Amino acid sequence: MIALLGVRQARHRGVNLCKVHRAFRRCKRLRHSSVRADDSRQVALLSNHHIALRTGRTDSHTLPVTQRHYSTTAGQNDGVDEAPQLPKSARVVICGGGISGCSVAYHLAKLGWTDVVLLEKGSLTCGTTWHSSGLLRRFRSTSLETECARISFDLYSSLEEETGFATGYKENGAIMVAKTKDRLIAYKKLLGNSRLSGIEGEIITPEECEKYHPMLYTGDIEGGFYSPTDATVNPSDVCQALAKSAKEKGVKFIEKVEIQKILTGSGKVYGVQTNQGYIKCEYFVNCGGMWARDIGFLSRPSVNVPLQACEHYYLITKPVDGIDTTNLPAFKDHDSHLFGREWSGGLMIGCFEPNAKPAFIEGIPENFEFQMLPEDWDHFQPMLANMLSRIPKLGHAEVRQLFVGPESFTPDTKFIIGEVPEITNYFVAAGYNSSGISLGGGAGQLLAEWMINGVPRLDTSIADVKRFCSTHNSKAFLLDRVKEIVGLHYAIRHPTAEFASARNVLCSPLHPRLEAAGAVFGEKAGWERPLYVKEPESDDFLDDEKQGISGLFGKPCWFDIMKQEHKACREDVGLLDMTSFAKFELKSPGSEATKLLQYLCCGDINMPIGNIVHTAMLNSHGGFVNDCSVFRMAHNHYFIVCPSFMRTFCKSWIKDHIQISDDITLRDVTDDLTAIAVIGPNSNELLQGFTTTSLGINNFEENSGKVIDIGYASDVRALRMTYCGEKGWMLYIPNKMAYPLYECLLQGHEKYGVRNIGYYTHQYLRVENGVPLINHDYSCTITPYEVGLSKIVHLDKETDFIGKSALMTQQNEGIKKRLALFLLDNHDIDIETWPWGGEPIYRNGTHTGMTTSAAYSFVAGKMAAFGWVNIETQISEQAGSTINDFIMAGQYEVEIEDKKYPATVFFE
Repeated sequence: MIALLGVRQARHRGVNLCKVHRAFRRCKRLRHSSVRADDSRQVALLSNHHIALRTGRTDSHTLPVTQRHYSTTAGQNDGVDEAPQLPKSARVVICGGGISGCSVAYHLAKLGWTDVVLLEKGSLTCGTTWHSSGLLRRFRSTSLETECARISFDLYSSLEEETGFATGYKENGAIMVAKTKDRLIAYKKLLGNSRLSGIEGEIITPEECEKYHPMLYTGDIEGGFYSPTDATVNPSDVCQALAKSAKEKGVKFIEKVEIQKILTGSGKVYGVQTNQGYIKCEYFVNCGGMWARDIGFLSRPSVNVPLQACEHYYLITKPVDGIDTTNLPAFKDHDSHLFGREWSGGLMIGCFEPNAKPAFIEGIPENFEFQMLPEDWDHFQPMLANMLSRIPKLGHAEVRQLFVGPESFTPDTKFIIGEVPEITNYFVAAGYNSSGISLGGGAGQLLAEWMINGVPRLDTSIADVKRFCSTHNSKAFLLDRVKEIVGLHYAIRHPTAEFASARNVLCSPLHPRLEAAGAVFGEKAGWERPLYVKEPESDDFLDDEKQGISGLFGKPCWFDIMKQEHKACREDVGLLDMTSFAKFELKSPGSEATKLLQYLCCGDINMPIGNIVHTAMLNSHGGFVNDCSVFRMAHNHYFIVCPSFMRTFCKSWIKDHIQISDDITLRDVTDDLTAIAVIGPNSNELLQGFTTTSLGINNFEENSGKVIDIGYASDVRALRMTYCGEKGWMLYIPNKMAYPLYECLLQGHEKYGVRNIGYYTHQYLRVENGVPLINHDYSCTITPYEVGLSKIVHLDKETDFIGKSALMTQQNEGIKKRLALFLLDNHDIDIETWPWGGEPIYRNGTHTGMTTSAAYSFVAGKMAAFGWVNIETQISEQAGSTINDFIMAGQYEVEIEDKKYPATVFFE
């Protein structure tokens, strides 16, 4: 078969796709026997067929596939007429001339920063932008991506009028078909999430899907989603238009310049060294696309930009007889991993296949510009079968080209943006997971505003480069993970979904014991952690993919296990391995550490030794940078704990505010200490049996900590607190002593009802107890007053902490929204779809916000969910009764799958 695909002497002409598919299947069956000559000819013709995209030009001979080039923007002025000389200095140097770099340059110039140089190693768009499908999709699964897409639409639709440069912008709309009920529910959730953004869309029947797109086979679908204003563009032309506008404002675009080093001093960018000389600069922006990870290694210290290129496939056909595709909407069949659009009278149909193929395992070749990758028909054949099933008439179409090009993907399906934690004024915008043209216009504006204003105006947590750690940048990790990521591009991403690849990277000392006990693990920030744990004597087998009669979004398979875990935490003792939590030590010879934390935290840290302060670090706008607990171990020694995914955020924020002259030491001890949560009313009695330290409330108050011996373990940091609102303890144990202590605690099973629990139960307890969580219920654009955490703010402390001025202004002027807790009425958990977060909330019949975290309350016997209430008039935090009156006076409903459930509101 490989020999067949390597034939290059076939004559150039159209190939019938249905014949090729049949030939391929016969060739596969006869792989080790003789092959019909006709089969050989059909497969070879398709393998070697080559045209230049958009131009309609064909080659008179076949080139080796890795040498095929694309001539961009035929017949148009490229907007970069004459290459300027390399300047000696610039305020900003941007690396990369794809959609990301061109967008950042354009938006910086539009905002008044024109002393900008964009350097491109090859030619503009030569990496992956040139072969983008050009699809623009408005509906996105997150608010950040939806807003970036909205900005991109607005930008691209106006570029031709602004620049006089055609971009090919065309609104044909798009259809997404649903083969399963779960997929249709996912589309309904997507529609609900987008209502606040004012995006048009509707759920449609199979018959309506066929009406909008007559080529689609609809006999096997449940329905679809129609977005009338989705669009397409020519990606290369968009970039040239952005470059033209930026150049007219003074930005310099210089091609054929290779960056060799990013120069840093005192932790800050000060210049770049290129093959044509040195440029002094204040800011550096890594928009290197699939080269961005390699560019990260050009500085000292190096920068983590975790992404890896994969092969991306699509077919282009000639016009289909009797079918006018000119005005057909684009389509997506997520369940079959397919997308498609009209293309020069024919069709482009591509895929995001499961178990994708990484590209450039040994590194990206030198001078890789406008090039393709070798076709792999064995790999592509299952997707070809899906294409023929969804569009039967495709079998009679003649194929112009099978295109295989590289696209870069990240470890978690989200793009990468923001200031890197390693170097000040070093920014990155890359890793768009094949959505660069859709998101790049908006991401470029967001990053430009971020650079100029110092903070992002949107919640960027899901895409912030600081969500990663060094583990994610490992080549082995990336090669393993991205095989899965490509397919997840179109998968239903349930809130409890976990990655299957690149697992067991970071494990606590308790992991083997928990695994033996029946724990089912998830992953957070690279760490394995238990989601739920079967009883040791149980032989029950749970299929995590198997759902109840209400489907993927209904009652989960692990509900009964969690019920028992919840009971243990409420009546006995539950043990949870929380080692993944980020842990730091801050020390100084004198009061420097205290002064620093007083400046960083909104709470009063200067408390007696042994106190634990639950506080937050805020940005200049009063929004959350981090949510943490600070344990004062000594006069000049602090122990700081924050959620797992905040590890890099917290570390970089503290580090960035330590002055060179300060004698302060910050140490990340996350990997050194095992954390065990001991939750429940019997936790005190259990622990007292293993220590001589009195744990009575008179000697060991709530929210206090001591370093004690427990069992055989010494130097245990015992904190009388939990993160779920229940009574209990957090134990931070040196790793070498963690396993023996854990075994001691398990001995209390008979007397105290001790059992292992997982994070699902912890999540349900915190929602039930009204404990919100950063990056789930609130983020960097939210203040403590809006969350209802005014108790953690101490405006009366003498230190002028970061965000204090903004909070004082908000306290006087009032808040515009408020987080609250809702209990749903008339909801049957056994047969109806559950809330999982992202459901619309209505107050007095008007849409007021969305749910965030959701859980079942075993105490109330109802579904509970945090959610936002928009306040119609600004209400001052000082007038608490007014806020209370406004929120409590409303009648609330939560919408789940087109059904509205009455809800009772609670808040502090």
